[in-house]
Amino acid sequence: MWRSYGHAKKKISVRIHRPRRQNWPPRRMHATQAVMSITAGAMGQKGVLGGRTMDGDQPGEGDQPEEGDNDEDETGCKPSIKSAFSLDTSHTDSLIYSGSITIDYGDGSTCTDSTHRRTGKITDTYLYVVSFKDSITFSSTETITFDAFHKDTVQVDGTVIIKSSSNAPTTVEWKDAKITYADGSSTTWSGTLTYHYEKGMGRHWIGKTIKITGSLTGTNRKGLAFTATITKEIVYQFGCFNKPKFIPVSGSVEVVVGGVTSTIDYGDGTCHKGLTIETDGEKDEHSNDSD
Repeated sequence: MWRSYGHAKKKISVRIHRPRRQNWPPRRMHATQAVMSITAGAMGQKGVLGGRTMDGDQPGEGDQPEEGDNDEDETGCKPSIKSAFSLDTSHTDSLIYSGSITIDYGDGSTCTDSTHRRTGKITDTYLYVVSFKDSITFSSTETITFDAFHKDTVQVDGTVIIKSSSNAPTTVEWKDAKITYADGSSTTWSGTLTYHYEKGMGRHWIGKTIKITGSLTGTNRKGLAFTATITKEIVYQFGCFNKPKFIPVSGSVEVVVGGVTSTIDYGDGTCHKGLTIETDGEKDEHSNDSD
């Protein structure tokens, strides 16, 4: 997951990496990236860290939710946007920021494009704590909830909880996540992934890695139960082949679908563009190059 914060906008996106052409259930989670990314425009209209209030003034302690002005997003929809923000300065050694933002598309009647419609609701609640005891540290918890949210013909439900703190890994937990398609089929999953971020040398990205552990369980569109367990931490390396992106260079995942077990092997840690998938003793080589 990548999150970026600006003075006047907030962008949230989720990226679930998965092998190409491999039809194992967690690939469906890639759809959440597009679904969550489309909220960026609506969230950005009102500002986040630069001020949760609608008029852009610096918020104070105990601000109450206010109604948005229903600005159009990039697809011509006009969601109702409500937000609340508070800053607790009563502690001598910390500052506590908390609040929420709700984007409500209702029944989609405000969308001017009949082809691309959004309905339902997305709520983002957050808690940021900055501590000045001994040294400056922070912790944060952010909860994003999808309530019958539709993008075109796809419905998304469930909750994502992101927790992070100074000098500690970031956890991303999915609770009762579900994607429902136009034909009535659906994919569900729950679970937690932990992201360990390691910096490279100097100020540049070269040498930086992300290490991921955890597991997911759920059902695929055919109704088969699945589990995806990272049996050896997946390592993403930045800068392989002189390209400004992360690619997986090592780690393994055990995927069980309907009782059938497959193992995905991302390699030995060197920069490469392939991965191996083994099922019932048979190995297949797959490209992992997204170019």
